[in-house]
Amino acid sequence: MRNLCRNLLGAAALVSLAACSTTPRPSFSTEAAPSVDLAQYTTYSWAFPRPGGGNPFVYERVQKAMDASLAQAGYRQVAEGQGDMELAFTLGARDKVDVTNWGPVGAYYPGYGMNYRYGWAYQYNQVDVRNVTEGSMALDVFDAETDRPIWHGIAEARIGSTDSPSDALIQSAVQGLVDRFAAASGK
Repeated sequence: MRNLCRNLLGAAALVSLAACSTTPRPSFSTEAAPSVDLAQYTTYSWAFPRPGGGNPFVYERVQKAMDASLAQAGYRQVAEGQGDMELAFTLGARDKVDVTNWGPVGAYYPGYGMNYRYGWAYQYNQVDVRNVTEGSMALDVFDAETDRPIWHGIAEARIGSTDSPSDALIQSAVQGLVDRFAAASGK
């Protein structure tokens, strides 16, 4: 009985630690061309194999993660210009000001709470202002024959101020985009 309790407590601790993950979760938005059957596309190549600007090491990590996720979803990479579809991705970051107004705090009755005085205490607003950096990863899919866009997806998440996002964040964003594309194509 003692071992069972110890095992249950250990499992609960592991679940609690997993829930406290510090990797931000991206939010996703997608759009597909309404008249295109995405299920017909099975092979791909990169439209821009070497994107310019930005950190080339991050681009390389993202492209490798995309290739692995697409292969896992059943898509096959072929030589440039030989696929059913061409893929392109872009990375970006922007600084935002995040303002949270917690609303009025007070009034306090004398003898209770903060700012005790004779009579009522004053009201004040609690406002938090933070500068945050939001990163985005967009995946665009084009029909290789017509060069028309057939699918667009974007992942956005708060990132640190470093120039290089974590591998866990890259994998989460890539996997989310590829999963949504595969679901739209019925895979």
